[in-house]
Amino acid sequence: MTGINHALTGAAVAAAINRPVLALPAALLSHFVTDGIPHWDYQFKPHIARRQLVMLADLALSAGLLLFLALAVDANPWLIIAGGLLGILPDTMWLNFFITGKPSETHKPKHPIHLLRRFHFKIQWSETTQGIFIEALWFAAVLDLTFRIHR
Repeated sequence: MTGINHALTGAAVAAAINRPVLALPAALLSHFVTDGIPHWDYQFKPHIARRQLVMLADLALSAGLLLFLALAVDANPWLIIAGGLLGILPDTMWLNFFITGKPSETHKPKHPIHLLRRFHFKIQWSETTQGIFIEALWFAAVLDLTFRIHR
């Protein structure tokens, strides 16, 4: 799933729960739940520069969205921002690949990061070009739900 949807979902979950001790772990877990939904991904092989440009735009839009939500939603703004950032956080394990086009160092098979990376990869069972439509619907639905809950 794109960063903007991870950020929106994490922020929405955090705002809905509104108790940091529960909201922040739930926002982090929302990343893995949303990656299990068919979605689009930065598929511009071998065009690394294009992938980097789309990734930077996605991150900039995500930051702008979190700022907008922090100001517009009737919930704790710091919790919204923290939830959104935690919603994106697991994708930082792919950062080296997005920047260079090469996978990061492999870890020992039992290393926690290696196990998490394998799990994260396996749950993303459907990354397709048609997934952009699912992402657009997800974005609209979660944004609408967030404002309905926090009027």
